[in-house]
Amino acid sequence: MKSNFLLLSFLLVTLSVSAVTKVKTQNFVVTDSIRVFEQEDQDGVGYKFSKHLSVDWPVTVNGKKSAALTKFLLDSVFGAYQHRDIYTSYTDDVKVLKGYVSKGVHRALRESDLVKEFIVKEPGEVANINSEEWPMSCWYEDMELKVDRIVGDLVFFSAYYDDYYGGAHNMFATSYLAFDANLNKPINLKDIVASPKKLLRLLPNYDKRDADVKWWKDIEVDDIDNFYIDGGKLIFSFSPYAIGPFADGQVEVPVPLKTLRAKGLLTPYGKKLIK
Repeated sequence: MKSNFLLLSFLLVTLSVSAVTKVKTQNFVVTDSIRVFEQEDQDGVGYKFSKHLSVDWPVTVNGKKSAALTKFLLDSVFGAYQHRDIYTSYTDDVKVLKGYVSKGVHRALRESDLVKEFIVKEPGEVANINSEEWPMSCWYEDMELKVDRIVGDLVFFSAYYDDYYGGAHNMFATSYLAFDANLNKPINLKDIVASPKKLLRLLPNYDKRDADVKWWKDIEVDDIDNFYIDGGKLIFSFSPYAIGPFADGQVEVPVPLKTLRAKGLLTPYGKKLIK
């Protein structure tokens, strides 16, 4: 009897371990930049405009390729970069994707409204320009995509954006993207929370900052669909200026899943996320 019990325990542990979602990724980095000058004779202020993308692309999830995940990430991440037209078809082939992205970065640089304001020159044409003679102000766009965490079957990707186009400071934000590896589909807040509107009314109570820096007045339901799960909590992430001053940076507001369940705000799917 004891040996049978031990065997059963071993099988249960083995099954639970094998059921853990695994994502295999391949990294690629694309960087492109051009210099622009205010005057054709290079008698003006010089600028450098660059784009940098670092991507841990999910090649397989639990040993399988997912066209649904590929489409989701292309739409969510590169769609935000306005590169939709560079994809002739959706693909999870990293080498092909890298080629698309490289062309897209270069094209986007040349089509940028900022660059159009100046005369564009090939890097080789200004290679002899001395950086001390021609000080370069730098505009840039950076993006990093990676698997942030896995909660059961739920895979959270984080896309970190950082850009600077002059002014007092840069702008940055992290976008969290949830994908259920078992259901093979993206997961939104409404899949977890039965009434996002009621949740929105509760969120300010979980914001622990001082009252004078809380900017919740104009926040709508669509503004809270950026979240991840950690330690049994649904954590909502807001970019600078969304619910507070730039000095607060990215603000995170955690709400325990058990609290939401007690208030009847979790869907059946959301309840399964409670350990």
